[in-house]
Amino acid sequence: MAAESYSCFENYEFFGEFSGQKDSNVGRFAAKIKYSPQNGLQLEYCISDSNSPNSCDRLFGILSDGNKCTLVGPFDFNQGTHHLGQLHVKSGLHGFYYLIIGDFVDAEQLFEYICFTFNGMQEFIHPQGWITRVKYQEDPIVHVNRDGWDIRVENTATYSMIGHELKNLVDSRDSAVKEMLDTALDSIKQSHPESHFNLRKSLKYYICYQTDTNQDVKSTLRAVNSITSLFSILISRPTFPSEVKAKLVGAKKFVYVLNSLVLESRTIELGQKKDSHMTMPLTWKQIDMETVFSKWFNICDEFNVLTVAHQYETGFRTLHYAHSDIILYSTQLEAINSDLGGKSQDKYVNPIETYASPELRFHLISLFEKTGETELGKAISVLRNELAHVGRPKIMMKKLIIDDYVEIGHVLRLIVISHLFSKLGLSKDKIHQYQNRLTIE
Repeated sequence: MAAESYSCFENYEFFGEFSGQKDSNVGRFAAKIKYSPQNGLQLEYCISDSNSPNSCDRLFGILSDGNKCTLVGPFDFNQGTHHLGQLHVKSGLHGFYYLIIGDFVDAEQLFEYICFTFNGMQEFIHPQGWITRVKYQEDPIVHVNRDGWDIRVENTATYSMIGHELKNLVDSRDSAVKEMLDTALDSIKQSHPESHFNLRKSLKYYICYQTDTNQDVKSTLRAVNSITSLFSILISRPTFPSEVKAKLVGAKKFVYVLNSLVLESRTIELGQKKDSHMTMPLTWKQIDMETVFSKWFNICDEFNVLTVAHQYETGFRTLHYAHSDIILYSTQLEAINSDLGGKSQDKYVNPIETYASPELRFHLISLFEKTGETELGKAISVLRNELAHVGRPKIMMKKLIIDDYVEIGHVLRLIVISHLFSKLGLSKDKIHQYQNRLTIE
């Protein structure tokens, strides 16, 4: 990515002047844009000019640093506070959806393509502690072109100029080797006096998404969010488009996009957690990402419940949420069984037998042992019915505590995820690896 970028997990404030028309200063007013992952994008305004817009779909602004920007609403300034003194003043804090920094972008303007990262992406692809071992490459690391869309995963690097002084930055305990290097560098300097060395400062990965028919900001960001939601499941953490830049059709430069996220503090903490490449449930090199990308857009709508659950995970469960998880995911087991062509009497146990690792199956059986029912199909059916039906005797429920409910729901969710992974082409051993690394012992 370019050095200028904006992360969805950082806080920002931008002061500027704004108008409902990009080619007119009439009705322009001063205001401050505030962004935080908890509160999203908000415009703090104070309007006294009667020519300023009462309502509009977007605002065009000049920020105090000289950058153009576009705020995508809609806006209704009549909903704020009205002060009727010597002047009629409207003030307040107004939320909006997107902030585009770098140009005025009207509703008809389309994106040619969009590039983005997501939180956790760099460590997922390669351990950042060993990033110096990775060579920069011009060609995409992965390139998938299907009917109507194109995805490229690329890397970019930043450098600092060191002229001919590379030998001052590289040393060796072997003096003979060091002397050979110095001699070689002096020889290069002598034969190529106009050439200089650059020292790589950083290497980052990012994803570029493009469609055959150019799209507006809303449609483009919806697709970007779909891609990041896939990764939220693969690495089992809330993930969102973090640093986003887009190329406008007919423009020469990029614009930068901030999407209004309104997240709970626990979700933000999980999203910012520093994970290790070595302990992630799955990593880039273990997955055929070309196949995964190729299949994802065809099935993502079927697994919307999963993606929302992962993206907005808080890591906290009340008894109510634990009960809801069991009802939700056991119901999804029925749909999976139907998808697998299983018999109706096996609607709960067939998906488990199909996807569960021996360790996961044993873990689920052990959770039901205290109830006296270890035949999984029957145990899940009884528990689900006791939870879902008012007035039914709560015989099994009285034998379980909240930790049991939480873990049963967690295991059932892993089975649903395993069905998704199977559809994405992941091998059974990688599915079992994912299950076992995320099973709480």
